[in-house]
Amino acid sequence: MAGLQQLTLLGALFCADKGKNVKKFFQILGGIFLLLILIIAVMVGIVAYQGNRLDASSKTYVEANVKPVVATWSKDELLKRASPQLREILGKDPDQVDRLFAKLAKLGPLKSLSEPKGQSLVSVNTGSGKVVSASYTETGEFENGHADFNIRLVQIEGQWRFFGFYVNSPIMLQ
Repeated sequence: MAGLQQLTLLGALFCADKGKNVKKFFQILGGIFLLLILIIAVMVGIVAYQGNRLDASSKTYVEANVKPVVATWSKDELLKRASPQLREILGKDPDQVDRLFAKLAKLGPLKSLSEPKGQSLVSVNTGSGKVVSASYTETGEFENGHADFNIRLVQIEGQWRFFGFYVNSPIMLQ
């Protein structure tokens, strides 16, 4: 019977020791989980701050750079602000671009532009790395009609550039 008591006492000590190990394991696991939550919260804060800053700078770019293009429908003004990708596309058929701008010029002088609506986007691709872009819509009222603009931007070396400049107007159907 003494052997059984010793075995029971040994089992009780083992279980008590096991309980301390389990408690310590969950304390460490809880600490790691808390650290992960803290890291995620900091990352979300950084992304939100950068996103707001990019939204503001891209909107400012649209406000300052759409008007010089559409006020006189100047292809040269668009090219000055175009990304290399857009310049390449526009350079493939310059005559077609000239015809497009001549047609849009029939809208007449610019009377007003609406406030641009849109936002920036940061994406990371394995091939091209980090790409910062933005997308905005805006409406222009002209002497002879209106036009809706769908503007795409890309940030190259910290500078915004037009990546796409789409115009939708009833004058295009004439």
